[in-house]
Order: sequence, then C-alpha cells, then structure tokens
Amino acid sequence: MSTLTSTLRTVTSEDLYKFQWPSTPVISPDGKQVVYEKTIAKKSTNGYETHLWLSDISGQSRKVLTSEGNLNTSVIWSPDGKKIAYLSNEEFGTQVWVLSLESGEKKRISQFKRGISSILYSPDGETIYGLVPVKLNEEIEVFQERDSDDEAKQWGPNDHIAWKNAPKRYSGLYYKLDGAGLKKNLKLQLVSIDVHSGTFSQVTNSAYDVTEPAISPDGKYLLFSSISSDNDNILYKGELNRISVQGGEAEKLYDASKVASPSYSPDGKWISFIGGDMVHQQLLIIPADGGESISLSDDYPDTLADLNYTDMRYIKSYVKPQWSKDNRFIYALTTHQGTNEVVRFSVSENGSQTTVVGGQRAIFHFAYDGDETVVAAYSSPSHPGKITANRISEEESIVRTIRNVTDIIEVYNPIFPKNEVRIDDCNDELLSELNVVEPETFSYESVDGWQIQGFMLKPANVETGKKYPVLLEIHGGPHSMYGYTYFHQMQLISAQGYGVVFTNPRGSSGFGREFTEAVQGDYGGKDMQDILNGVKEAVTRYDFLDGERVAVNGLSYGGFMTNWLVTHTDRFFAAITEGCISNWVSFFGTSDIAPGFISQEFLGKTDPESLWKFSPLAYVENVQTPLLIVHAEDDLRCPIEQAEQFYSYIKRQGKEVEFLRIPNASHVMLQNAEPENRIARVEAMVDWINTHLPE
Repeated sequence: MSTLTSTLRTVTSEDLYKFQWPSTPVISPDGKQVVYEKTIAKKSTNGYETHLWLSDISGQSRKVLTSEGNLNTSVIWSPDGKKIAYLSNEEFGTQVWVLSLESGEKKRISQFKRGISSILYSPDGETIYGLVPVKLNEEIEVFQERDSDDEAKQWGPNDHIAWKNAPKRYSGLYYKLDGAGLKKNLKLQLVSIDVHSGTFSQVTNSAYDVTEPAISPDGKYLLFSSISSDNDNILYKGELNRISVQGGEAEKLYDASKVASPSYSPDGKWISFIGGDMVHQQLLIIPADGGESISLSDDYPDTLADLNYTDMRYIKSYVKPQWSKDNRFIYALTTHQGTNEVVRFSVSENGSQTTVVGGQRAIFHFAYDGDETVVAAYSSPSHPGKITANRISEEESIVRTIRNVTDIIEVYNPIFPKNEVRIDDCNDELLSELNVVEPETFSYESVDGWQIQGFMLKPANVETGKKYPVLLEIHGGPHSMYGYTYFHQMQLISAQGYGVVFTNPRGSSGFGREFTEAVQGDYGGKDMQDILNGVKEAVTRYDFLDGERVAVNGLSYGGFMTNWLVTHTDRFFAAITEGCISNWVSFFGTSDIAPGFISQEFLGKTDPESLWKFSPLAYVENVQTPLLIVHAEDDLRCPIEQAEQFYSYIKRQGKEVEFLRIPNASHVMLQNAEPENRIARVEAMVDWINTHLPE
C-alpha cells in the first residue's frame, strides 16, 4: 500500500453548511422537464431551507423556482404541464401555491390554519386535493381575508401554547408520534380545492386519519389508506378505501394487509399498493372495484422500501410504485445488499422482476415517465447527493434471485445504466476541495456459517506502515442497512485518523426475509456475534487497523447494541451510545411504536421477565468502558428515560460516563436536528474517542 499524497483537505464538521441535498424529482407530463427539491443547512438561522429547481431532462439548463419561505416541497404538475402546484410556508403557514411556468406568476390558493399536505391534481387540472387536520365534528379552520400574515404567524404558536398548557385525555393506545409529539384532537381529512377560486369542500369525514390519497384516471374516485381503531398505529398504515370525489360514504376495498402507497393503473382497471408489516412488504394489485389481491413480488428477495442508513438526508419521503403508460409494469424502490434500486415488476408475467437502475449507490427517490426514463435522486459513497436522468437499458438490467444466507455477498457492480445524465451540479464544488474516502466492502463468515456484509473506511491520508485506531459503527433499526452512500459522520471520523468499520448483521434489511427476521427473539445474540466477527475480520484483513484500539458507536438499535456490548464485554476503549434502549420493560410503555414493535421483535414474549432478560440495564454492573450517552430530548421513539436510567445507574456505580442531551430534536437527530446541534453532537463524539484513545 502506497502513501496517499493529496492537496485536498480532510472533512470537517462545519462542512454540514456546504452540503446540498437534492430530492424528490417530478417529471413533467411531456417528459421534457424535471422539478426537484434542494435543501441546505443555514448557519445564519440555525435551520434548513428547501427550494424548488427546474431543469430540462438533458440537464442543459436549470433555474431556481422559489425564493420565499424556507420549506417548498411536494411538487405536482398540472395535467397540461403549464403549471406546478406545491406546498410552501411563504405566508400563512403551509399552503398550496400554483406557479405558471410560462409567465412566472404564482398565487396562493389555500388558507388553512393548520396547513395542508399530500396534494394531487384532478385529471382535468381544475381541482387540487389534499389532507387537512380537522377537529372531530367541527368545521375546517381557515384564515379570513382580513387576517394578516403576521397575525397568522402568531396564531400557530398561540394555539400550540394553549393546547400544550391544557389537560390532555387519551383513550387510544398510540397517542404520540416521534417528530410530531403528543397527538392533538385532529384527524387528517381529504379536501378539494378549486384551482381558480380557492374555494374548498371537505370530502371525507372520518373518525380516523386519512393518508396517502390517489385519484382514479377518470377523476371520479379518491383512494386512501386509513386505520380503523385508536389502538392501531398510523405508522403501520391501514385499510384501503375509496370515496367519490363528491364525498359521501367511503367504501372499503381491501383490509387483508396493511396498505401503503396506493395508486391506479393508467387504464383505471387496477390498484397497486405495498402491503405487509415492518419487516416484509409485498407489491400487490387488486381490481379497481376491490377483490382478491395478486402479489407481484413473491420471487423478489429483498425489501420494498428505502432503508439505507445515512446522515445525508433532510426530508425522507416515501416513494409510491409507479406504473408504465401501457399498464404492463410497475416500478418500485427497493433495498438490496447495501444499495437502493429501481425494480420493474411485470403485471402480466406473474410478477417477474428486473432491476433497471442500480449499482453502488443509494437511490432515495425516483420519478418515472411511464416509458423509458427514470430520474433518480441518490447518494453514492463519494457524493452526498445527485439528480440524474437514466434511460432504461435492457442490456444492463439484472434479475435478483434469493441468496442463501451462507453464500458470499457479492462486491457490487458499478452504477447502471451507464448513460445517465446529470440534472444538477450540486455538491461538485465542495467535493473538489475534499479528500473523500471510499469504503471497501467485504463478505465474512459468522455464526452458523452465515455470510455478513462489512464495510471499511480507511483513515484519511493513511500512511504505509502505521497502525490506526478503529471506530465500530452500528446502524439503527435493526431493520435498516448500511450501504453505498455518503456518510458525513464517518468521513469526519476518518479525517481524525481512525479506520471506520461498519456491518450489516442479521436483522438488517436487503438480504432476504430469513436474514431480516433472524434477529427477532434474539436481540444481543447472534447479531452481536456478527458485529464482533466483523471487527475481527476487518483487523485481520487490513493490517493498518489496530485491533487493540477499537471504540464503538451506535444509534437506536445501534444504541441498544452498544449498551449490550459494554455490559457483556470490555473489548472497547470507549463507547458512544445514542438514542438508545436500555430497558425494554419501560420502553414497552413509553415508546411511540410499542407495544406493537416489541411484540413483533420479541415474538410475542412481552412479559416483564422476558423483556428484562434482553435489557442492558439488567447487566449494568458489568460496565467498565468509558461511555458517552447522547440522546435527543424530544425523542419519542426511544424516549430519553432510556438514557437517563442507564446514565444514573452507571454514575451511581462510580464508573466513567457522561450525558449529552440534544434539545429541539427527535429520534432522527442524525438527519434533521438543528445544524448547530448536529455539529455539537459529532464534535462531542470525536472529543470522546480522542480523549480516551490509548497511546
């Protein structure tokens, strides 16, 4: 190995303010233009700004479309392609705006006090539908013409303060949601808005939330998913319903599986949707009037979702499967062995599947023109975010098959199709300055002969003959996945002179159902061995890694595993546990996804005795490793009481432990905590491992 000499600088924590995160491309009806979102972190406001950009499909010209407000999202094209509608908080909170691409004229057509989401155009372009929070048995609240924007800005905070200071009474099991807080007495309902006049009417009047609307090609019906009980979690979706655009009684079309991302075929004869649970999803279709479902994904080995774990996102939006214009195929985003891919499923050939856009990258959103072009938003190991147009090539497509868990995991093929065209140039200027280290991939044998995927990121500017300390990173989930994506935190650790080792132990997504479900009922068992075996393999394979100086970090499930490791081994010179779980017994009653999540993950064994056996707190007297505990104060997924318990018990024992509380952040602090706090977090991590690094 030769010494790397470079004039490029290494990554710093402040580079967070230089990243640009492109996302959510939407192709015009004629296939010639693309609108997409671009988000940046703003140092001056300690926040984020998202604006809309327009490019031609060849990437030859682009321009910014929005400049007001700091959150412009959810673009939809008018059917004639002359206008776009989008959501913006430019004034009066989050409202619907319509922008003429010919004249540049824009106007706000809604004034809902509680905002609006999930908008879509009617086929004739005369109406926009969306979801509005409504108090049960009350009318939709709107701002009046006489209200000013300043008054509107005051109304929201004042309303929230009044609600916050009032008693809250709940009868349902799931009454809070990470990132949103305690539930208010509001339900999302469908509304229709006249594009010209802004007049609106309420379409649904359900006792439960309506989510993910879609409209039939003839404009007569609206589809939506809705749960039917306060004891069901909205995160797990609900039954499939339809309703006339004129309103009336909703009709249930399907309830045999939780339904997400419904959409109509172009001819209106079929409805596609994602069905299943958190671990295993299927691409299903049913007749438009309801009936038995047909699975198109029985032979597809992996996961129908973006489950790639990274800190290079801001807004993570779900991507609906998209139909071809001839009704023959459905294109869906999938997770496969460290990548996210666009996969084409055949409707007429018993669900045969072909990966048409893939390779060493993590696609997190795509748009399909219904013919031959896919526009993808993605990150690669060396690039935080790109938007590209890809012309589908049958010669470069791949059919994925089920892998035996003992088969060696392939080192991934290059990005394909090779003829992709850049729609934007964001991040290129920054990357021209940086020494970005690309990870190496390896497959290694663990317990039961199972092959596990591992990654190793060299220290930046590594020198021949030197030994470097190691940071082991453990992803959350556990049903997520490390992969071929840029990870700022890891690049920063590499810049500090550490090798970074990260693995996809059993329980990770993208490796088949058997692999993903293997962790259930065995948290801290063979999954822990997979992780430790990954460190062993890496320090054996790469002679510049110092196996005597290894630290560990993990968030969420990774935080649980870090806690489990420091209570079961003294392998590490330092540890950082983030957004952690220490006590499954209290987690059962405090997390926004429990008890459903725990019941699934522990195979129904949710009695206190069983849960305590898997709780790191039960073994806290064994902790010898210096531990930094990092936790978001508004985390409702893994509530901060989990960190508080672990911290207090370790502190009372006189062991070395510190507690970093991140304010104004939820469980997804890795992606969207306030920029200053994201920087404070990673700098505290670096300081902790550097301070405890043995000579």
